[in-house]
Amino acid sequence: MSQRGQRRGMTQRTCWFVLLVALLLAPAVALVPPATAATPVASPVSAAETFAAETTVTVDFPVGLSLKATLHVPDAGSAAEVDLLYQAGDDETERLVFVPTSAVHHVDGATLAIDTTVNLQQAAIPPGLSISFRWRVVRDAQSQVFSHPEKTSWFDNRQQWSEIQSDQVDLHYFGLDAGFADRILNSAQQTVTELEATYKLERSRTLSIWIYPDQASFRGSLPPNSRDTIAGGSFIGYSLITAVIPDGSDSEIGRVIPHEVSHQVLFQATRNPFTILPVWFDEGMATHIQTGGTSTYMGMVVNAAVNGALFDLQSLAASFPYTPSQATLAYAASWTAIEYIRTTYGEDGLAAMIAAFGTGVPYEQVVQDALGISMAQLNQDWKTWVMTRIPS
Repeated sequence: MSQRGQRRGMTQRTCWFVLLVALLLAPAVALVPPATAATPVASPVSAAETFAAETTVTVDFPVGLSLKATLHVPDAGSAAEVDLLYQAGDDETERLVFVPTSAVHHVDGATLAIDTTVNLQQAAIPPGLSISFRWRVVRDAQSQVFSHPEKTSWFDNRQQWSEIQSDQVDLHYFGLDAGFADRILNSAQQTVTELEATYKLERSRTLSIWIYPDQASFRGSLPPNSRDTIAGGSFIGYSLITAVIPDGSDSEIGRVIPHEVSHQVLFQATRNPFTILPVWFDEGMATHIQTGGTSTYMGMVVNAAVNGALFDLQSLAASFPYTPSQATLAYAASWTAIEYIRTTYGEDGLAAMIAAFGTGVPYEQVVQDALGISMAQLNQDWKTWVMTRIPS
C-alpha cells in the first residue's frame, strides 16, 4: 500500500527517510523521503585542511552507533566545537551531529579523545547501509579542520548474515538454504536486467537486499510502534530493500522481489529535481513485473467500472487510499492502466513515458510527449478499454 513523500532533489537534498512498509498479504510499497530543511555543512576540503583520526565503531542495534575516536588535531587546545558529519548509503547529503562537550576530552595540545553516540533510529536511517563519516573541529567562525573520511556499516547485528553478489545486487540473508538464497539473488538480477533492456534504461546502481526468514526476527528490526503487518520495505534513494521471505517459498520470491526491484530501478531511471513518478504508474509497473497476486485485478476493476466506482488515474498520482479495500482497487486499477498502455502503445510507449518522466516535466506533458494524447484522453481511453473486458 503506497504512501509517498516528495522526491529528493538533483543532489540528494537533505531528506529524512520515511519507512516504507509492505502489508503481509499485499505488495510492499515505495516511499521517497519527504524534503526537510537542510543543515548547512562545509564543502569538501583540501588535504591541507585535514587531520588524522582513528575511530572504533560499535553497532548498538537498533538504536545506532557508538564511536570512540582519537583526533590528532594541531592546536587541539583551541577547539571550541567537535561535530560528526556522515552520509548514509547512496545519499549524497552529509548530516551533521553535534558532539556534546562532555564527550570531548583534551588529551594534550595535539590530541582529542571522543566518546559519543549517533542515534540512527531517531534519524530514520534504515539498517543495511554503509555509513561514511568524518570529524570536524571548529576553533572559531573562520577556522575549522576535517578528518579524513572513514567508513563503517549500520546493520542488524543480532543475526549472522551471509552475503552473495551478482553484477548489480548484493544479497544478505540468514536462516535460508543457500540454494534458495541463490534463487532470490537471480530473481533480483534478472529483474534489473529485464527492466534495463526492455525500457532502454541506463545501468542501475547496485541494490542491497536484506532477507529475513520469518516475521518474528524481522519485527525486531523495525522502529517502535510499527505495524504488526509490515513485512518488508523498499527504501527509495538508498538502493535498499528489506523483506521477509520464508525459506523455500518461491511464490514469495516471485511476488516480492521483482516488485521491489522495479521501484528501485524506475526511481533511478526517472530521478530528477522536480517530480516523482505518479503512484499509479510506479505501482502499476511493479505489479506487472511481479509473479502472482494479480489474478483478480481485472475482474475487480471491471466491476468497479460497471458500478461507476472506478478511480480516475489523476486521483492516484500522489497516493493510494488508506482503506484496505480501496487501496487494493487502486493497485488493480494501476495494473490495468499499465496493461492498457502496453496493449495499445507497446513496450516502446512505456519506455517513452519513463524517459519523459525523467525530464521532470508535468505529468500532463509526459503523456502528451510519450503517447501523443492528453492525460484526460488517456484516462478516458483506459476506462473505455476496461469496459470492453466485461465477460460476454
